[in-house]
Amino acid sequence: MRGFLFSLEAAFSITLAIVAAACLPAFAMHEESPGNYLACSDAAGVLAKSGAFASQEKLQAAVDEAGELLGMCIEAESAGMGASSCDESRQGSVLSFAFPVWSGGKLQNARVACWQMH
Repeated sequence: MRGFLFSLEAAFSITLAIVAAACLPAFAMHEESPGNYLACSDAAGVLAKSGAFASQEKLQAAVDEAGELLGMCIEAESAGMGASSCDESRQGSVLSFAFPVWSGGKLQNARVACWQMH
């Protein structure tokens, strides 16, 4: 009886190992260029601290300038405002940062997304 239980435990362990190995690619880290990550996080920080979210015009101007400087598509949105530096559809990996900003006398949630132009 003891041998039978050990064989069931071994079979179950092997089955779990096979299932885990099959699922591993789904949870693997995505290869992302450190330069792109740092550039996008810097752009998000500059947009947050520069008062770009104060008005639609300021936001669009800041996003256009950041997109041109970085050579990336940049999209930002907060409290019903939104701006994009290019009209290309998102392709490949998209980096996205969310953070609080002070806008219109209130604390708002903002999001900045970046992706490479193709």
